[in-house]
Amino acid sequence: MLAGSTGTLQSEINAQITAKKAWKLIFPRGSLDPEEVQAGIEVEVTTNFSKVSIITMLAPSPDWFIGIDSLDLCNDGAWRQNWEVTMLPPWDAGTEEGNLFSSSNVATNPHVNIFQITNVMNGAFNAPNPILSLGEFLFQKVEKSTDNSGTSSTTMHSVGNTSVSFLLFVSATLMTLFF
Repeated sequence: MLAGSTGTLQSEINAQITAKKAWKLIFPRGSLDPEEVQAGIEVEVTTNFSKVSIITMLAPSPDWFIGIDSLDLCNDGAWRQNWEVTMLPPWDAGTEEGNLFSSSNVATNPHVNIFQITNVMNGAFNAPNPILSLGEFLFQKVEKSTDNSGTSSTTMHSVGNTSVSFLLFVSATLMTLFF
C-alpha cells in the first residue's frame, strides 16, 4: 500500500456501512503539521451508533498509526459532555517492513496482524522506558439548534434523540520527536 493511501480502508468501512454495522465515514482534511491541534472535526453519533473509532497515520513511517477503537460517547443512558483520550500508543498495521521512520518500505509478505509497538522492540521506539502517548483526542459535546430567527442556540439532548454532535480536537505534538 502506498504511504497515505486510504482506498482499501475506505472500501472496508463502506462495506461495514452497507452491512449496517457502521453508520458514517468522516474523512477530514487539514494541516499535516504534527504540532498543530486539529480542531473542529464534527463527529455525529446516534443512539444506534454511539461508538467512535479513529485512525491517523504516523508519517513518515512504514505503516504505523495511532487511534481508538469503539469509544462509546454514551454513558449509562446519557451523552457524555466530553471525553479526553490521552494515551495513544503507536501501532503497526503489519503491511510493510521497517522499524524506522521512513516511507519507502517493502510490503510484508504475508501480512501480519496489527500489533502495538513497544519500547523493547528494535527500531525507532527502542528505549529504556515505556512509550509515552503520541497524541490525544478530545471530544467536546456541542448541541446546536436553530430558532426561528436563524440564530444558533445550545440545547440539551438526551440519548433518546436521534443524534448528537461532538467536536473532535486532535493533538499529536509528540510525533515531532521522531522526525
